[in-house]
Amino acid sequence: MILEQSAKLRLLTAFLFYFTQGVPVGLFFYAIPTWLAANGASTLAVAGVVSAAILPWTLKFFLGFFMDRYTYLPMGRRRIWIIGAQLTIVVMLLLASIISPGPKEIWLLSILGFLANSGTAFQDVAIDSLAVDIMTEDERAKAAGVMFGGQTLGISATTFVGGQLIATYGTVAGYLIAALIVSCVLVFGICIREREGEGRFPWSNGKAHSRNVALQVDAWRPLLVNSARSMLAPLSLIALVAFLVRSMPSGVAEAYHPSLATNIGGWSQTDYTNTISAAQFAVGIFALVLGGWVVAKIGAQRAALIFCIGVAFCALSFGMARSYWDDASLLTAYFWQTEFFVIMLSVSCIPIATRLCDPRVAATQFTLYMAASNVGRPLGNSVAAATDEMGAPHLMYFALASVFVALSLIFWFVRFPTKAPEVVEIIEESGPVLAGVTAPH
Repeated sequence: MILEQSAKLRLLTAFLFYFTQGVPVGLFFYAIPTWLAANGASTLAVAGVVSAAILPWTLKFFLGFFMDRYTYLPMGRRRIWIIGAQLTIVVMLLLASIISPGPKEIWLLSILGFLANSGTAFQDVAIDSLAVDIMTEDERAKAAGVMFGGQTLGISATTFVGGQLIATYGTVAGYLIAALIVSCVLVFGICIREREGEGRFPWSNGKAHSRNVALQVDAWRPLLVNSARSMLAPLSLIALVAFLVRSMPSGVAEAYHPSLATNIGGWSQTDYTNTISAAQFAVGIFALVLGGWVVAKIGAQRAALIFCIGVAFCALSFGMARSYWDDASLLTAYFWQTEFFVIMLSVSCIPIATRLCDPRVAATQFTLYMAASNVGRPLGNSVAAATDEMGAPHLMYFALASVFVALSLIFWFVRFPTKAPEVVEIIEESGPVLAGVTAPH
């Protein structure tokens, strides 16, 4: 159960924790919003709950600084944060089941969504930085497929099971089953170790690994300086712009598609959650089994370009077909393609982000990229709410198409690195290595 010694265990760990991240997302981005829409909540109210749930994800860059600066190395560089985050998610879901707010209590649902996803955001930062720390170069594209495949399957399972449970037994059943799933993965997180010699608990007889000691930044000034130097590099700034908007389709979907399906399409609550969960399940399996391989074969940047063009074309086509939005086949096709392109674009962007990271500040830098990615969700929420309030919802799809045309141009003209920086080189650049002493691997 030592991650450094087993590629299979590393990939399994990435899968399980990303699956767990999909549980609060499936609840508060899909199952709860659909339940609200079916009970008469407006698009603005639904967008408010989703935006509150998304907010912790957009603030992740603060978490990265703390994880790079503070940790407990005898348990590994990231595990203490992973376990704490998992425990937070479980507690928040149990609290939600006890309080169990109704569909009119938007403010309370928003607070619960924020708290549950705060723990999820902590876990996301920790597991992403663990992947940057411990994955080998030839695993990165495959790991991206496993990560987002796992997350999508978690979202799919929670959307389907949660949607069914909430529709039949109420929200308490949905919260409790979600807490049970996260608890199982929490036990797994306690059992694993990052590297040889580390302890599973604070009271275990573990010791810090030499590589982690060499990489650990023990003061704020070098952490901030290294982070600023890495983030202000021209390629890094361009990547931030690209990542900033890549999740906009998800924001539009989460805020508007429940209302589109139930109010315009005439679907029931479970019709929508079943369709979304089926699409997420199929895309999750594809990403898990083939997604990483496809991206590695095509090349991460070329794959990102292809998927951006796909999003732009489909959004433009759907916006132009407004008079047919009550057609179940059209809605199903658009919902499916949204899930496919968004997930595969994420799989494509992960290797690009990891190759831009300095291992000394991996949590901070990678988190800044991912936080930028999550800003696209509330941006999409806002566009959906504004255009729907104007009585012109088709404009949100035209706006989406325009943004992704611009994003396609970035991936066409800019050349991102194809290899991550070597850890040993980074350590040796930080200061001279004593004669006869090699940098830790």
